[in-house]
Amino acid sequence: MLRQQMDNMEKKFNFAALLKNDKYDESRPHRGEVLETEVLSVSDKDVIVALNGKHDGIITRQDLDMVDEDVLESLQVGKQIPVKVIKESPKHGGIVVSLKKGLEQQDWLRAERLLESGEVVDGEVIDVNRGGVLVNFGRLQAFVPNSHLTSIPRGLHGDRLREAKEELVGDTLSLAVIEVKQRRRRLIVSERVAEQKNRKQLLQDLAEGDIRSGVVQNVVEFGAFVDLGGIDGLIHISELDWDYVENPRAVVEEGDEIEVYVLDVDREKERIALSRKRLI
Repeated sequence: MLRQQMDNMEKKFNFAALLKNDKYDESRPHRGEVLETEVLSVSDKDVIVALNGKHDGIITRQDLDMVDEDVLESLQVGKQIPVKVIKESPKHGGIVVSLKKGLEQQDWLRAERLLESGEVVDGEVIDVNRGGVLVNFGRLQAFVPNSHLTSIPRGLHGDRLREAKEELVGDTLSLAVIEVKQRRRRLIVSERVAEQKNRKQLLQDLAEGDIRSGVVQNVVEFGAFVDLGGIDGLIHISELDWDYVENPRAVVEEGDEIEVYVLDVDREKERIALSRKRLI
């Protein structure tokens, strides 16, 4: 009996010792964990952050050199920043963390939210490859496949296709997130899906009696098609002017910016009837 009591006391003592041992500290950050931290100090050599009540993290100069200048300039004591735990380093005397990867994680989370919500965002084209174009997505790069590009004419191949894509570099595209796989660093966005979403939203927003600005896209024998910002509406020849119109081109031309009156919106067939003469 006495021996059993002594064994139990010894186990309790060992367990308490383990709790005090930093190696078994449950509050100790784990590799790969992303944490919101507070800046404790900033120097030319590194930045120290508070990981929790017991541990500090070190952002090395090498990691800071990979962060945008505007972010570096904003670093100051007390500022909250995201970091990713990298490793324990005797060389640096603590836990090494990455601000660059912490900021990237915020972009991955944003991509997942956009995938779920379907919201359309803008992205600048920064490079091209055989399969499509690359666009900026915060601190990440997203890929737009050729089949999801609408800013280039259909049916292009080979050198003509590549030249058309290269002309997009520097342009800003409206995009929708269609695939997010962080482990594979795979972020796919689509200009085509974004247009479909914008078109659907515009159809929902339009109402009879609205006055909208648009650009004449095409003039035909029976009227003119006007781009209202992602969807075309038709001004029938009888709605171009109060006077009799024999030739629509005598009234409007491709590229003209005009105001139009919304006569009717057929959301099921996606047809919009417009009038120019109602505003004259």
